[in-house]
Amino acid sequence: MSTIFALISSPHASSIAVIRISGPQAFDCLKEFGFNKKITPRYCYFHPLKIKNSDEILDEALVTFFQNPHSFTGEDVVEISIHNSIFIINQIFLTLANIPKVRLSEPGEFSKRAFLNGKIDLIQAEAIPDLIASETKMQHHQAMQQLRGNLGKIYDNWRQQILEISAFIEALIDFPEDDLPASIYQTIQEKIALIIGEIQNHLNDNKIGEKIKNGINLAIIGAPNVGKSSLINLLAKSEVAIVSEIAGTTRDVLEIHLDIAGIAVKIADTAGIRISDDVIEKEGIKRAINKAQNADIILYVIDASNPVINADFINEKTLIVINKIDKNFDENFLLNFLQNHNLSTKIAKISIQNNTNINELLELITTKVQSILPSSNNSVITQERYRMALVSVLQELLAFNINNNIEISAENLRICLNEFAKINGKFNIDEMLDIIFSKFCIGK
Repeated sequence: MSTIFALISSPHASSIAVIRISGPQAFDCLKEFGFNKKITPRYCYFHPLKIKNSDEILDEALVTFFQNPHSFTGEDVVEISIHNSIFIINQIFLTLANIPKVRLSEPGEFSKRAFLNGKIDLIQAEAIPDLIASETKMQHHQAMQQLRGNLGKIYDNWRQQILEISAFIEALIDFPEDDLPASIYQTIQEKIALIIGEIQNHLNDNKIGEKIKNGINLAIIGAPNVGKSSLINLLAKSEVAIVSEIAGTTRDVLEIHLDIAGIAVKIADTAGIRISDDVIEKEGIKRAINKAQNADIILYVIDASNPVINADFINEKTLIVINKIDKNFDENFLLNFLQNHNLSTKIAKISIQNNTNINELLELITTKVQSILPSSNNSVITQERYRMALVSVLQELLAFNINNNIEISAENLRICLNEFAKINGKFNIDEMLDIIFSKFCIGK
């Protein structure tokens, strides 16, 4: 196997750069830079790096050696910490690239080798880019839970239960002359029913894992000139949207990303919803309606002095924002409207221009955002491919009936195991053989 190397730190805005070398020649690569010390694994050495065939010092570096299998990749690994100079990095790369069987790493290859060497499973591997990309507390927490194997343990527990049942059924197929009590068949069916219930609960999550990772969608909608653009500028604490008295200024969806109570929220300012003959504005209105329909939270902004309300946009996701309360505001009009349409929602009464009740609005938004999160710390689905595989598992388990054709039941479980293997990359026929030969008296 080739030895690979790459920069594992950011090439920008950093005083230190770290180069990782992984593979059977990792330690020998150091000799190319004049490093000939006897090295102890997991100790850090301060040592000058020399340009090959020269006494010229390239840099003074910190060198750490991790001996297999006690490294990230499970291979011999060397990490070199140097000053973040393009020249120094290029010189080291050129030297390494000229060593036989040593090459630049492909994207994700360190993590791929860690998976192939059994250091992490696929679920943990996919948590690494999520952790690196995390910008909020919840994103970080979710990625760390997954990286530490919490989500994988849930799937592995279901997989192990199905594997044991599958091994039992395979034994029945191979040794049909063994008479078993009817209660065993009932016990198997009951175990399958319990797994079905747990997977159904896991899938019934409102896709919260993906929302934490990608951000909760919040749409600001309303008629023209009600203060939508002023509101997104207020939330962003920046002039991100054009504010004008001219109706129809916002023609497209303008989006910002904010951290609200540790949660990533994507806030969209949309075109004012009204009847229009303008082709471009009509497209903007269409996009606004679509954004509202797909949002997790709707801020429905209404002008207190000229209230225009559409019941179609008011539901459990909606927070009504009455802006311009410094002008004439007939609160009974809104209350009567909601009552007549049998609607119930939170209402924030503010004046953006006069900075009135802004803190109250922010608290309501924060509460609304937090209400979307799960009430427990249970690990949730973070990838669509996990969801698809689990749906397939659920379909096979629902079709499973040991009292019917036992070969079909065995096939149902084999498909389930294959789907779990797609999630975490784990499937070994030896596991099933071990279970068969350890739990059943088959020595015939």
